[in-house]
Amino acid sequence: MQNLREPFRIPTEQDAKRILQHTLHKEARQISRFPTGLANYVYDIETQEGEHLVVRLARSDLGRVFEGALHWHSQLKAIGVPLPAIYYSSSNPAENGFPVMIMERVPGEDLYFVYPTLTSQQKHTLAQRIVAIQKSVATLPFGSGYGYASSQSDPSLLPHWIDVLDENIERSRMRITQVGAVDSAIVDQIKNLIHQYEAHFSTVRPTCFLDDTTTKNVVIHHGALSGIVDVDTVAYGDPLLTLGLTQTALLSSDYDTEYTGYWTQLLDLNAEQQKALKLYTAMFCVDFLSEKGHAFNKDEAAPVEQEEIKHLTGIFNRLLDGL
Repeated sequence: MQNLREPFRIPTEQDAKRILQHTLHKEARQISRFPTGLANYVYDIETQEGEHLVVRLARSDLGRVFEGALHWHSQLKAIGVPLPAIYYSSSNPAENGFPVMIMERVPGEDLYFVYPTLTSQQKHTLAQRIVAIQKSVATLPFGSGYGYASSQSDPSLLPHWIDVLDENIERSRMRITQVGAVDSAIVDQIKNLIHQYEAHFSTVRPTCFLDDTTTKNVVIHHGALSGIVDVDTVAYGDPLLTLGLTQTALLSSDYDTEYTGYWTQLLDLNAEQQKALKLYTAMFCVDFLSEKGHAFNKDEAAPVEQEEIKHLTGIFNRLLDGL
């Protein structure tokens, strides 16, 4: 059992196997850690009986995210969001040493890993599915504020949509300042542009949407969507934010943007929405730049590659040229 006076001990593969045995009384035959993600420690497990499960562990101070996942799971399932079954969950680190969630292993891989193999028709069909799912989520009641919520009454919600954008930008500033590998002037640049469009952002209603159905958490099997994973929160505000993040992820990986192009066409955006989408995409370029030099949930930070910084800065500048 974890010593609670050391609340930030990092979960390990042995912890995942121990907790699986303790909670579901199952032994792991094979185990590997998923390579993606910034916050959780997620393990892909095949049991001795041949079942395929996912064990998600978090640092003991981050159990609140699993509370959010449990809160939203039944509501999202009820409106047709294809989520995996949850077999066990506890946000209390005193029970297992860490906050834990054990769930069904949805067959397939994150969109990021299979995107280059998809045909144009598969990308179009996937865009249709994601747009339909987001429209279903948008039928849930408006939020009491804006931002990321683990429940309808989440006290962290903010009074205005632009406050959410500012919070994202200032987080990027903090990360960039900590490492010093990127010129922080780019943060002021995007913040000034965002505030030039403040009149448009003031019209955004607190619509419910899934903020992280991007090139990760969207699981593809045989070229089609098989499920959405890791929905710990929903967001309230402009659903175009997710499209902007997905577009940045594709551009940063040198992938084509055919998929987000189909997504955009399906939404039939007006001129102001198209400008907002470009701003969101540029804002996430700054966000991606801010991650360089940070370890997050890895053992150590990857070396800062100047070519990656140049690549993302180039994308940012090209987006601004179109505004």
